[in-house]
Order: sequence, then structure tokens, then C-alpha cells
Amino acid sequence: MKHVSIIIYEGVLSTAVSNTASLLMSANEAAEKKGFDVPFLIELIGVQNKTVQSNLPLQFCCSKMISEKFETDVIIIPPMDTDPAHIDAFLAKNNALINWIKRKYDEKAQMISLCTGAYFLAESGLLDHMSATSHWGAMEDLQKRYPRIDFKPDHVVTHSKAIITGGGGFSSLNAMLYFIEQSLNKEIAVELSKFYALDYGRTSQNIFAVFSGQRLHDDDEIHKAQSYIERTFRTDISVEQIAGQVNMSRRNFIRRFKNATRLNPIEYIQRVKVEAAKKAFETGEANIADVTYSMGYNDLKTFRTVFKKITGFTPADYRNKFKGQEISS
Repeated sequence: MKHVSIIIYEGVLSTAVSNTASLLMSANEAAEKKGFDVPFLIELIGVQNKTVQSNLPLQFCCSKMISEKFETDVIIIPPMDTDPAHIDAFLAKNNALINWIKRKYDEKAQMISLCTGAYFLAESGLLDHMSATSHWGAMEDLQKRYPRIDFKPDHVVTHSKAIITGGGGFSSLNAMLYFIEQSLNKEIAVELSKFYALDYGRTSQNIFAVFSGQRLHDDDEIHKAQSYIERTFRTDISVEQIAGQVNMSRRNFIRRFKNATRLNPIEYIQRVKVEAAKKAFETGEANIADVTYSMGYNDLKTFRTVFKKITGFTPADYRNKFKGQEISS
């Protein structure tokens, strides 16, 4: 039996804790029904206090604290319910947890971070030179803070050595399904995915990502170039044209743009166009050709190729997935 520690800190996202615990308890029940021993002993482990008030009208009562001595096989770090502007203070407040995570990893405990729980693993240094994922909305900040980590913004799950990381929101539960499959078998993982209506085998979270412009840098000229792109993306703009707006040579502009945004100018233009197209489909625009031409594309095939590369869906599939729901009476 594996001892599983779910970490409870002040500011933890309560729904992630309850969903994770429920999934593990269901795995225990499924294993018992198939004649296996109960695979997981699940405990809530407190950081600052044994009783933690969540952001919802409920409390978590922990059986142990990280200050106590105990052995554990698996440590699950749920996401935080914290404003991105307060991350520095939040990590400083949880420095004891970060040091505890490092010690337990040295003692051969397996680590699983869910969504923005990746901040704790990243801050500990355990993810250096490894692949990792997190919520797509936190990815730009994570990449800037921790350049030694190979973040995979599109991945739902990564597994490097004894560390599993999960993507954003409820898709992070795919990391738990992956862990259950690795610990038990595929049959139980698939059974649980059906019971909880989870998308078993999802590998990409690109469809959920909202491109927000990669603005966490200090290059004022590149900020101007980005603003120009965002104003004129519906036209057939060129790299030379944008470079001219900020009085740079094409070569110097491309170098500075990529250093600031981690994208080359063409990739950035494509992402701005695709984000606008996504919003058009989400708000009810049904004609793919009209959307294509309104984004400055003259060729449907090119638009389809770019759209699928960025979102993982064709324009038609994306439109159909996110069009308004019709509820039959």
C-alpha cells in the first residue's frame, strides 16, 4: 500500500483537493472490487495548521503536519487559489513546505503537482532541466521565473524521473488518472475516467488556452510592436513593416522580439489571428470562410493548417465544440 500525502496549505484550491481525494478513494474501491489489495492510504497533510479554512464554506482537517516525522510514498501538491500578483509573497510564506518537498524527494517520495501546484516544485529546484506543465494561464510567468525548466504549455501531463506534473484546471485530473494507471492498471484508470466523465488520454490543453500577448518583459520597443500587430492583424502585415514601426532592421527586430516574447514575429501574428478567430467561433460566427478572410487570410487551407497547429482542432471542429448549447425540453 502506498502512503499518499495531499498537501493542504492556506490558499489551496479546495475543489482540486476534494476531486483528487475522491478519485483516489474511487481507485481504492475499484481495486477492491477486482480482488486487489487497497492500493492507497490517503492522508491530508497540513503546512501551517491542521485545520485549514478553504475559500469555500468548508474546512480541511489534516491528520498530520509537515513538521511531524512520518514516511510517505507520494506527495500531491494541489493548485493555489491566489492572485498571480501575489505569487512572490505566497511562495515566501510557504518556504517551509518547499524545503520539506526537497527533503522528501531526497527520501525517494514521488511528487505530483496539479495545475499551479507546479510553482512549489519549480521553486524547490526539483524541476530544473526537466519537462513540466501547469495551467496555460500561468505558463508565461513560470517560463520567465524558471528558465532552467523545459515547460510544455500544451501538455496535459509530463513525467520526468519521479515527478508528474498536471495541466490546468480539471485537466490536471488526467495526471491523477495517469498515476493510477501507472500504480494499478489501465482498466481501472479507464473505468474511473468514464465514471467521472474525464477525457482519458487527452494529451493537449491547447484548445483551452487563451493567448494573452506575452507581455511580461521590459522591452518598450517590442511592446510597441506587439500593440501594432494587435491593431493591424486583420491586414496582410509583414515583418519588415512591423520592424519599420519601431525603427529596427529586420534581423535585429526578429532577435529582440523572440528574446522578449519567446515567439518569432510570424508565430506571434498567427497566434493573435487564431485567438480572434476562436472568439468569433465562440460567439456564434458559423461561416469559416468569412472568419478566414476577416483575419487577413486569403487561403482557407493555410488558415486551417495554422489554426489546427495552434489549437489541435480544425476550425470546423472548434466551432462545433464551442457553439451555443441547445437544451431539449
